Amino acid sequence: MTPRSEKPEHLPMPLPPGGPSPAHLSLLARLLRYRFFLVALVVILFLAALFAWKSPRPGHHPAAAAQPLAAQGEAGALEQGKEPLLPSLEAEGKLPAAEGKLPEAEGKLPEASPAVPESLAPVAAPPAAQVIPPREPAKGVIFTRALIKIMDDQLRRTWFGWRPNSLLFGKMHLTHNVNNIQEGVLEVARRTVEVLNLNMTRFATTEAYNPQVNEAMNFFMVSSDKYWFPSASGKYREALGDLQAYIDDLQRGGRSHFYTRVDYAIILLGNYKDILGSSFHNLIKDTEADGGPVGWWASGEYFYHAQGIALGMAEMLEAVDQEFKQELQKKDSHKLLEDAIHSLQAASRLSPWVLTNASKDGILANHRADMSTYIGDAEHIMATLQSSLASN
Repeated sequence: MTPRSEKPEHLPMPLPPGGPSPAHLSLLARLLRYRFFLVALVVILFLAALFAWKSPRPGHHPAAAAQPLAAQGEAGALEQGKEPLLPSLEAEGKLPAAEGKLPEAEGKLPEASPAVPESLAPVAAPPAAQVIPPREPAKGVIFTRALIKIMDDQLRRTWFGWRPNSLLFGKMHLTHNVNNIQEGVLEVARRTVEVLNLNMTRFATTEAYNPQVNEAMNFFMVSSDKYWFPSASGKYREALGDLQAYIDDLQRGGRSHFYTRVDYAIILLGNYKDILGSSFHNLIKDTEADGGPVGWWASGEYFYHAQGIALGMAEMLEAVDQEFKQELQKKDSHKLLEDAIHSLQAASRLSPWVLTNASKDGILANHRADMSTYIGDAEHIMATLQSSLASN
């Protein structure tokens, strides 16, 4: 039997005609064979280029900066053809002339201390920037700006603007909730501008009224549902312009004034207490003046009118807190004012999906009674704050 032939490990490859030749190996195959060495060579060249780029530029010798300043100055003098420093001192008579070295009795010149290299010399700290404190606004600016803001929010920043005098929303009562909120803000603005005109802008009753504030008060007194001749919203915008003119005169230091007297703060808080008391009575009453029960529609009007009062009054009391800060601190009444602001802000955030007027002990909520909790608390704090400021 013939031995079985073993299967070769690799199949024979056909050779090109003329026999094997190294030409069949392409350049790409050779590069692939030595690819690791090529990659290493590229990395080394990249690091060498990076090092050469970060090295000092030609012409810059760091060692020259470390030389003593005296030696550099003397070398510069020799290069420019100047005489050294010592003969110049001898000519002025500050040092005795000598051909050689100085006498021992006179001593030796102090050796120049080596200068500190620039790289090691302490860097002088840059001058501290002068912090200019912000200029405090003139008295009355914060208070008047708050008065402008509560009305401007209703005139320009509310959808469809001022609604009580519009034909669609005011005359047809399509949005009585927003209408009553704006009416409540207007009531606070009217009482505030009245106290500002009659008291805060005058030091005494014999002083003349401020013309801008007096005109603004008259414009605010226009009926809120006046559609034309004159338009309520138009007159309210004119009032805001007059108040802005009053602010500009305060900042310029003109003839306008704002007095932060304690008795003026008491008058303002008294007006606010009256507004809150009237609103509180409407929120807790069960029958109207004619003896009939409070209906659902009237309940909504009382609720949203009180919310407008809370919205405007909280803004104004924050301004009172800043304008009358010293007077409140003297009477230790700052905490009372903060409590009043907190109650009014809580009342302004009440937003029921559906306003109900159920019995006070029923399953459904009585949102009018809920609002009366915050309004009554704010009224009580106002009365206490008045007594605190009036005490000696």
